[in-house]
Amino acid sequence: MNKPIPVALFVRVSTKSQSYDRQLADLQAVAERQGLRVLHIISETGSATKRRNIDRPEVGRLLELCRSGSINKVLVSEFSRFGRRRGETAGLLEEITELGVSVYAHNLGLETLMPNGRRNPVAGIVQAVMTEIDAMETERLSERISSGLDQARRAGKVLGRPPGSVLNRKAILEKYPGVVRDLKAGLSIRQIAAIRQVSKATVENVKKACLTL
Repeated sequence: MNKPIPVALFVRVSTKSQSYDRQLADLQAVAERQGLRVLHIISETGSATKRRNIDRPEVGRLLELCRSGSINKVLVSEFSRFGRRRGETAGLLEEITELGVSVYAHNLGLETLMPNGRRNPVAGIVQAVMTEIDAMETERLSERISSGLDQARRAGKVLGRPPGSVLNRKAILEKYPGVVRDLKAGLSIRQIAAIRQVSKATVENVKKACLTL
């Protein structure tokens, strides 16, 4: 008889007045139907738009479980429980999938890996759409910022970092480890900027730092 697949449940609510109960009940029912073994339940309270994934201890704990091989699957009510930033959520899904851990979204009845361990092409399309939408929103925001900077320059305001504040190459790599990983994975500058919520210029600087060290 095959051993039950070890899984983690990830649930999140935006405020303390909300309850995890519905999410947990749905996911535990899925685990029971599929004969999965729930080893960990990770619960988070708070808006995922106010913090990047790198600053969220619950996401860090989930990634540690994936890296350690403790779990083979993550159950979540919907991908947005990982975060409201679509690009960053797509990046997290990619990172977990790369570790050989499948993510199951209950509202879609969809998971990132198929039973044979190969990537689910449908889930890949969902991730690509999330990244592209975020990239377009980031580009529109970048255009508005550029327009504002142009107006400031015409008004004679001094822009940019103060003298002597430029980060050295090593510091840049240490500050943006996720960008480094994405570059090594072969993602485009535009995709990385959307996923990591940084400017294209930042990604380019990290890329240059990688090449010169």
